[in-house]
Order: sequence, then C-alpha cells, then structure tokens
Amino acid sequence: MRSRIVMRAAVTAVLALSAVGLSLGSANAAEKDGWITSGEFGLFCLQNQGNSVFDLVLDDTNFANDYFKGSQSCAGHTTNDYTESYRNLDSFTWDVYTDWNRGGSHGTIPAGYAGNASATFKNAISSSYWVR
Repeated sequence: MRSRIVMRAAVTAVLALSAVGLSLGSANAAEKDGWITSGEFGLFCLQNQGNSVFDLVLDDTNFANDYFKGSQSCAGHTTNDYTESYRNLDSFTWDVYTDWNRGGSHGTIPAGYAGNASATFKNAISSSYWVR
C-alpha cells in the first residue's frame, strides 16, 4: 500500500513538472542549436538571414566562445565579429554591441524585426542582451 502512495506521488510530481516546463514559452527554445524558433533572437553569418544562424534565448556577454552550427559554410566559425544579418522572433527587444559586455557601439532590434546589419555592425557584433 505504501509503495502505491509513493508511486502516485512520484507520477504526480513528474506530471506537474512537465506542465510547468510546457508553460515556460521561450525558455523551452533550444538556445544555440543552429535553428531559430519562436522566442529566439538569431544572428546570421550572411546578409538577408542567409546561411548558418546563432540563436539566443538569453543574454550573451561575449561571443568569443560561440560558433555557428549546422552543415552550411559558416558552421564551425566563431560568431564574434562575423554576423551580417539578424531576425528577432522573440517578444522582447534585443540590444547588440560591437564589443563584449555592452561595450562599443549599441544597436536595438525590436521584436519581430529582421534585417541586415548596418556598416557599423556588419561583422562587428560581439554581445547581445534582451531588454527586460
């Protein structure tokens, strides 16, 4: 009898945690997996959202240790100072900077926006932050 009660409690806990996980929205997006999905901000190595994407859900203060993923020509290349376009599929605005830790020039990319980086930001973005 006791084992049934323990088993029911365990199953209830697993179901409750699953329901919480499903309700987290963009927190469930698979950050930095090479696929941009709803709730993510993506930086592309080529203009017009072309080739590989570096997808983010949370702030990244320094792109030096980040790489494009996938099978396209930019895969394996560092994202630091190597992005030409972007797409914001998040519901938040994202800020980008030309240096790590909010240094250098600052740009803002609103929710739902996609475009090519300006001359200031083309192949110069080194960190990004979502605006809370």
